[in-house]
Amino acid sequence: MHLYLHVPYCAAKCPYCDFNSIAGRDAEHAAYVDALLSEVRTLPRGPYATVFVGGGTPTMLGARDLARLMGGVRDRIALDDRYEWTCEANPGSVDAEKFRLLAEHGVNRLSLGIQSTDDRWLKFLGRVHDSRQAERALALARAAVPRVSADIIIGLPGQGDEDIAADLALYRRHDLAHASVYHLTFEPGTEFHALRARGAMTETDPVTSRRQLALVTERLAAFGLDAYETSNFARGGEASRHNLAYWHQRDYHAAGAGAVSTVDRRRVTRHKHPAAYIDGAARGDTAWKVEALDDRAILTEAWMLGLRLASGVARARLRELGDDEGRWLDRARVLAGEGLVAIDDEAVRLTPAGRPVQDDVTVYLMPS
Repeated sequence: MHLYLHVPYCAAKCPYCDFNSIAGRDAEHAAYVDALLSEVRTLPRGPYATVFVGGGTPTMLGARDLARLMGGVRDRIALDDRYEWTCEANPGSVDAEKFRLLAEHGVNRLSLGIQSTDDRWLKFLGRVHDSRQAERALALARAAVPRVSADIIIGLPGQGDEDIAADLALYRRHDLAHASVYHLTFEPGTEFHALRARGAMTETDPVTSRRQLALVTERLAAFGLDAYETSNFARGGEASRHNLAYWHQRDYHAAGAGAVSTVDRRRVTRHKHPAAYIDGAARGDTAWKVEALDDRAILTEAWMLGLRLASGVARARLRELGDDEGRWLDRARVLAGEGLVAIDDEAVRLTPAGRPVQDDVTVYLMPS
């Protein structure tokens, strides 16, 4: 069993971010924790193999509310003997006390939103921390819990290879066993999307993007971190077990504003605005949207999610979902001839050459 908990608060709304997050509203935090815990009480007790507290920025909560949240969750659920409990954190909202508090309540993995080690790029991205705070946060996290991951963003307009190489060096400097490296995207509704629409910002050209993605893969491999998913790299045994549950289409429970759960082919999205979520929790109904997933939707997601993984889409999974090889195998062989996918008895997987055109390959192979 797997559990996701969402804390939507941030110090500021980053101009590239389309996650369900909102700046400020400190006076609402205590009521939100109450609402989140009330929903957790309605969920199965477990035991849970993974728990992930994301956001937003969970560490934006004050120490008292953060302790109430983590302690309340720990009191209400059971954990598997070999559980993984991840909490996201940003360098501008953490200190040794908060990391110690998280560890004391059972968190054994931290995921830090570093994004860049260069103050110029941090300012461009609207981050509230600087490079010095990022280095300190990583050191504190490494001292607090056994597993630490850091996020960085590449593909920034005008970002050079040397900038990316400097960012990647932090994984060696702090001996991190997991990296998440995301290419900047211009999501509708974000400030960056509006700037690009007005011609005030340009995207990194495809040739540069491909070169920089190759640089990331090469440098991280040299540090012992291999790509196991489109944007994620890890040493052996250090992959995010929670995120792997998503990519392998496992059922997962959830609680919190905008949180999504999928259990027994029923996908529930909670009210996205925290105030609406708090009101819904008081009524015992936090659902904003409920979807019943049919066979076609599950199969489509199997292709989409499976091709993200280095292990690929399992052919046994496709057979289980009724996707006859007569539909897709000839297409996959054409792509294999072009060096974009590899096919064996177990799976269909993207090659390094296919990774930069992942979306096109996925659409070509999934049912139309």
